[in-house]
Amino acid sequence: MMKISRMAPSLLFVLAAVAAVVAQTPSRPGGAPAAPATVTTTTAGTAATTTTGNVQQTLQEILEEPSTADTYRYDPQGRRDPFQSLIGPKQVLQPGQRPPGVPGFLVDELKLQGVLKTRQGLVAMVNAPDNKGYLIRVGDKVLDGEVIRITNSSVVFRQEVNDPTRIERYREVVKDIAPEAAKK
Repeated sequence: MMKISRMAPSLLFVLAAVAAVVAQTPSRPGGAPAAPATVTTTTAGTAATTTTGNVQQTLQEILEEPSTADTYRYDPQGRRDPFQSLIGPKQVLQPGQRPPGVPGFLVDELKLQGVLKTRQGLVAMVNAPDNKGYLIRVGDKVLDGEVIRITNSSVVFRQEVNDPTRIERYREVVKDIAPEAAKK
């Protein structure tokens, strides 16, 4: 009880000094002070510093900032979009939404018919579900992957896997010319 009664006069002195400085600070329209006010009072080894002017001015500037959608822009710089779901379902494409030709077919829908040797390298001939033959080269894209390697008897695709339980995002799919003969 004795300690509280000793601290009460010094606390009242500090509060009175702060109130006097705040009351003397001229303010602009909108309530923000014209200049920051700082009061330092030392009583019984305790320093109390108040910067009410700086705080009010900063708050006023924050409140006056425009809050439109045009003020914020996300620059990915090669990183993935943080708002895109990692485990969410991939969009289901309708048959009319697929691009024409080889880029519109899935890896599982293609059947290897043969491999041709050209001056530029090996080219694979595949049969698609529309009963047409297509020539594909290394680097050609398909709907769920791309061609990464062509050998004399097979084509290797890198297929995208949308499975959150797997660590790898891709798997290699090998299409052979004669898969039945290889099994025997």
